[in-house]
Amino acid sequence: MKNEKKLFFRVLILMVILLFSTSALFAGGKKEGAAAPVQAKKAVSNARFNVGFTSEEAISTLIPDESWQYVEMGCIFWPLVYDQLWIMGPAPDYKPIPMLASSWETKDHQTWIFHLRKNAVFHDGVPVTAEDVAFTLKYLPKSDPAWEFPDTDCKSIKVIDKYTIQFTLADKHGGDYPPVYWTPILPKHVWEPYKDDMHSFDNSQAIGSGPFKLKEFKSGQYIWLERNDSYWGNKPNVGTVVLKTYGNSEAEYMALKKGEIDMIGYNSIDPLALKEFKGVKGVDVRIDPGITIDWLSFNLHKKNAITDVNVRKAIMYGIDTKRLISVAFLGYADPADSFMYKELPDHDPNLPQYTYNVDKAKSILAASGYKDTDGDGIVNDPKTGKDVVFELLGPSDWSIEVKMITLIKEQMKDIGIGIKPKIVDLDTFYDFWYAPDKDEFDIAIGNEEPGPHADWIWEFARSWNNGGEGWNCAYYNNATFDNYLDDMTVQSDMQKRKADLFKMQEILSKDLPYGFLVRYKSINPIRVDQFTGYTSTMGGVSTWINPWSYFNVKPVQ
Repeated sequence: MKNEKKLFFRVLILMVILLFSTSALFAGGKKEGAAAPVQAKKAVSNARFNVGFTSEEAISTLIPDESWQYVEMGCIFWPLVYDQLWIMGPAPDYKPIPMLASSWETKDHQTWIFHLRKNAVFHDGVPVTAEDVAFTLKYLPKSDPAWEFPDTDCKSIKVIDKYTIQFTLADKHGGDYPPVYWTPILPKHVWEPYKDDMHSFDNSQAIGSGPFKLKEFKSGQYIWLERNDSYWGNKPNVGTVVLKTYGNSEAEYMALKKGEIDMIGYNSIDPLALKEFKGVKGVDVRIDPGITIDWLSFNLHKKNAITDVNVRKAIMYGIDTKRLISVAFLGYADPADSFMYKELPDHDPNLPQYTYNVDKAKSILAASGYKDTDGDGIVNDPKTGKDVVFELLGPSDWSIEVKMITLIKEQMKDIGIGIKPKIVDLDTFYDFWYAPDKDEFDIAIGNEEPGPHADWIWEFARSWNNGGEGWNCAYYNNATFDNYLDDMTVQSDMQKRKADLFKMQEILSKDLPYGFLVRYKSINPIRVDQFTGYTSTMGGVSTWINPWSYFNVKPVQ
């Protein structure tokens, strides 16, 4: 997930430690999560595992606000320190794995019962109970919009006993994952005095119940964690983890080459930097499937030719995606055609493909009345007679996307469409991108990290006039799409859910509020002379969906 923006609803995401391999079991309309007993193992080393971040990825506070959700270091920090009821398992299946909750059950996918482990304690020795879960569900979503998730939106919460909690959601929760996704369980005894204003508490001790506990925090500089030897489950193989900040990527890369850090904490490396690590003693480079998808947002609020779907189709046929991948990514990307990753079973393999075809793009424009009537090489809008020229918005911080904008500008000349790049700072970009009704762009290049089986990403296409204004970057409105989306989110029949997803992908491919471009590959240099056990998922060895490296790494013997 990209960090840098407050949204109105937020992302459903996850992390923490792989303890055993199990998944939700289904039987007779009852959904359960079950786990074998966990035998804690003896920690094998006191080694220090160092991980690098750039300064713009560092968090400045330990308060559970948007910085825990949208800033890269925050997305790594809190799942190491705060346990969750359950987490998503590793690649390739990404199954739900019990954590603080040993099991869960539901009969109607709206009222859920979670059974907690009886041997989990917070870092200060206080037992974790259902009261802590109830407190978290009641107050954390109120503390900041970043934590307002549909799967934590409770109509009622009931503590049945010390280790059993029941809650009823506002709406049914479908799919094959349980609710309360990507949610740190907070200690009630610490946070209760600040429940009505969690931002008033600095949380300097960061008491959680996770496999690591805070030793030292220096705002914007580093977070020093140490192994929690009282952890209820399998303990990490290293004694400490230090998340270190560097001024820029170049300094971070140099630290890795010198052995000051063992891996990069987020976003892997730029393809241009790959050559720097080839042949470096003690360093191996992994190339993993990407998690980031780049796309074009077409502003359907604008009163110009961009609202014509035939113009949007011509633009997509006029983009040479292979060249974008070759030049901007040096080959380290794949074409994308949906919010859904192609290797997942819910991806529709029969989506329309806007394969590069200049002649087809020109033909579509001509058939729709867009012709160069004044001989300047740019087609004219048949309604206004004006040249068809669009502003293409992008953030200056994203060097690869800026390069793609330049390439797209050149490619659009071949089909007779003018492009004016509009490059702004990142905060301004997000202010413009998430407010298409302000008409600050015609087209924008944006991206996200949906992750596996992420329902939240489809909210980018929920009708603007039906509650989608929080994420909808295209001012898109389609009631039929909304109906499929609503059914998908509550659907417990997995075949019907898949059919909904196929229809949603088909609608977006035809309507083109978004034009999907590429999916990054993740390039990950790691120190293999010092540690082994790095674990890859989509996005690499360290992302918001992948805590496994922090628990699986161990010193080279």
